[in-house]
Amino acid sequence: MKVVVIIPTYNERENIIVLLKQLDTVFLNLKRYTISYLVVDDTSPDGTGDLVKEYQNIHGNVHLITGQKEGLGKALLRGMTYAVGHLQADILLQMDADLSHDPTTAPKFLQAIDNGADFVVGSRYIAGGSIPENWSMIRKVYSVIGNAIVRFGLWHPQVHDWTGGYRAYTKKYYLDNREKVKGYSGYVFQIAFLHSAIHDGARITEVPIRFTDRRFGHSKIAPAEYIFNIYKYIAVTKIQEIITGSFGKFLVVGGVGFIINAVILILLHNARWSATLANLAGAAVAIFSNYNLNNLWTFRHQKIIGIGQYFVKLLQFYATSSFGVVVIQTGTIWAGVRVTGDRFYFLFFLIGTSLLLIWNYVIYSKVIWKR
Repeated sequence: MKVVVIIPTYNERENIIVLLKQLDTVFLNLKRYTISYLVVDDTSPDGTGDLVKEYQNIHGNVHLITGQKEGLGKALLRGMTYAVGHLQADILLQMDADLSHDPTTAPKFLQAIDNGADFVVGSRYIAGGSIPENWSMIRKVYSVIGNAIVRFGLWHPQVHDWTGGYRAYTKKYYLDNREKVKGYSGYVFQIAFLHSAIHDGARITEVPIRFTDRRFGHSKIAPAEYIFNIYKYIAVTKIQEIITGSFGKFLVVGGVGFIINAVILILLHNARWSATLANLAGAAVAIFSNYNLNNLWTFRHQKIIGIGQYFVKLLQFYATSSFGVVVIQTGTIWAGVRVTGDRFYFLFFLIGTSLLLIWNYVIYSKVIWKR
């Protein structure tokens, strides 16, 4: 099985050869794998690439590609493309070049893949992992808060470390997600790639790592820009999920039903029906519209087929929706009109409809169109 270790570099002259030698020692007895090293250098002005070229003369499994400095994400993606396309990698293992990642932990990543994982994350925030004690308080805060924001903002709390660069994954997740993440150039690439892999069904395993501070060179992270980009990624991603996901479609269908319900309510109320009865009539028509539009569009992957199943589910839909309409929506109108009078009936219709929205989505996704 071919493993390519991808090491992005920019001004890592003091570290890169030390790291390559340490990795050679670590992998010396792992005969199950064919190990290659790919240094992805962003044309470092300190001569990092030149040192690697010299090292290549006596180490045939070391490869070097260079390119313009476009950020960590672009470098990693360039490395992945070369590793899979030219080196025929089965497994990609990426790590930082600054000696902050312990090379002796690398075999644990490969072992986790052997045990069934698709994507292995080196985590500083699980038992056995750590961040440097000598970091300044502000850097510790940026690290911990940044990861917490991603964990709970994207709502994948089972993954504890989203921003670290010590990872291993099968080539499938590069091939499946390269187009989705090619727009990210900086450190947010780490988040976007892992997030895409999770959505693609990857089985995630975390390996504890003890992160150490670099001895030479300088960190490339700009903290303020880093945090801003994290917030931006989460906000844009969640908005896209709402718009394109089942909840967004549910809102559109609900909007159509709302218009049907509201028009019938107003027409019948103007024809001297009571607000309560007028709403029940409008809701009955809106429920039928919602059922068919949700079945054809919102939940089409769990689409109800067959005449018998269609009518059974239609009865369930009317029963659950009617409970919401009668108890939640109409009950809100009835209670509001009883307290304040008939003049505010439409306001209470809006309040009741908002509460009904929550009830309906839960019932539709968990009961009517459950997976």
